[in-house]
Amino acid sequence: MVTGDMPQREKELQEYLITTHMLCLLIMISSLVLSNKFFASSQIYPVINLRFFALAGLVALGVVFIFQTRNSLFLGDINTMSLTKAAYLAFPLVVTVVTLLAVNNSLDNVETVLLLPVLVVASMTGKTGGLLMSTLCTFILVLYNTWIIGNTDIYRTVEADLLFIGMMYVMGWFVGSLTNMEADHRRRLNRSLCSLKEEIASREKAEEQLRVLSCAVEQSPVMVVIAGTDGRIKYVNNSFTRITGHAPEDVAGKEIVDYYGNRTEASRQLSEIIKTGQEWKGEITSTKKNGESYWENAYFSPLRDSEGRITHILKFAEDITERKQIEKEMAGLDRLNLVGEMAASIGHEIRNPMTTVRGFLQLLNGKEECRGYKEYFDLMIQELDRANSIIKEYLSLAKNRPVDYKKQNLNGIVQAMLPLITADAINSNKITELNLQAVPDLLLDEKEIRQLLLNLARNGLEAMNPGGKLTIRTFVNEDAEVVLSVQDQGCGIAPEIVDKIGTPFFTTKEEGTGLGLAVCFSIAARHNATIKLDTGTGGTTFSVVFRKKD
Repeated sequence: MVTGDMPQREKELQEYLITTHMLCLLIMISSLVLSNKFFASSQIYPVINLRFFALAGLVALGVVFIFQTRNSLFLGDINTMSLTKAAYLAFPLVVTVVTLLAVNNSLDNVETVLLLPVLVVASMTGKTGGLLMSTLCTFILVLYNTWIIGNTDIYRTVEADLLFIGMMYVMGWFVGSLTNMEADHRRRLNRSLCSLKEEIASREKAEEQLRVLSCAVEQSPVMVVIAGTDGRIKYVNNSFTRITGHAPEDVAGKEIVDYYGNRTEASRQLSEIIKTGQEWKGEITSTKKNGESYWENAYFSPLRDSEGRITHILKFAEDITERKQIEKEMAGLDRLNLVGEMAASIGHEIRNPMTTVRGFLQLLNGKEECRGYKEYFDLMIQELDRANSIIKEYLSLAKNRPVDYKKQNLNGIVQAMLPLITADAINSNKITELNLQAVPDLLLDEKEIRQLLLNLARNGLEAMNPGGKLTIRTFVNEDAEVVLSVQDQGCGIAPEIVDKIGTPFFTTKEEGTGLGLAVCFSIAARHNATIKLDTGTGGTTFSVVFRKKD
């Protein structure tokens, strides 16, 4: 471990132990200096007491040894023993023994230096090492008193130094216990730090996963809504805001069912999800911020906590309005195609015998002997003519009907039809208004566009009471598509029959054939156009949108 990378607490401990051990070394060497047995002869050059040379050499050796081994000794495990550590621990003991032998009895209480190796070993190896060194120093003390001092009675020697021996054991036990406590605290701290690092790494990984998941949810093209078990919205993603126009702060805390077309049914489904804990998916209608309704394919799922309790409701939804519109248009086109194929195959076969019957009725109507039945003949001829007009309209639905496309302007056709439409309006005491904007030329069949405009205009006039206004407009929408719209001020179309508009033979008029709007849809399809319907209590608008050519 590099010193610069050590925690502050370990560096402080290292400095404390180094200082303590250097002071112990200094005290042991000082006993040599204070001894009066060593002196230098005046003949020795330089003339200086050799004791200072000994002091300097031993102190330098000890300092170098301490600083060379401090990283592996002072902060290592106290229970491990290496050759370097053994040499380090033996060094103060050797110095102490040398001091005792060199000083002899020239200093009073010189045996107190035995406390220093006990202190060094106890601070390095703990209580066990301190007590073992105390025992060893006791043995050295007895030998010192016996051989150096000359006390032959071992029992009296031990008895005389019993207090000092007790001090060594107390120091070894006390300092060693503190060392053990510090080492134990250090181990616990290291384990806590390791555990903390693992926890931090785990949290960072979880935060990264959460960030990625959050980004995925925010950038998902699917609408994501999270609501509480009370049905109140807690979160919506960017797709929800983009599609519906509702900002997160606008919907936070509001009930999720407030944005569904059928609030009662949505509340029932939500309650069922919370009650049973089962998922639900299906197609439902919702409302945008501007009040516009749209279809969404929704998926509801309960979110549970670690104990399995439902805490939130998760909703995924996809806007399928365009798909539903395409399906509706395809269904209408399929019906028109079917009717067109039928018209092409049987229309002429029906008209031929009807023409024959009408001719014979006219022939019989002119005979003198049949004049009594003239009124009946006239009625039958009128009904045949009406049936023929219906068949004529029916034939106009034929898919393979020939068309004559020419590059021309829609405004010119509308202006040409205006006198006829105005005459119909005046006859029914109604008003027409023209609002034509500049539009580009299109490939059109003039006869078919005239029929389409006339059918829409007459339907609008018939839907209004006297005094109503029919507005015909042409313009280019935001998608650069040409639009022809016919707007009336009638009572609108009932919601339950809106989807049936354009179906052949479906009519709400007493004398209608149900083919007028079907013909309009067929003409629009042949011109790569779509008819859009907007109805309400204030009237109905039919918009013919001519798609751009790819």
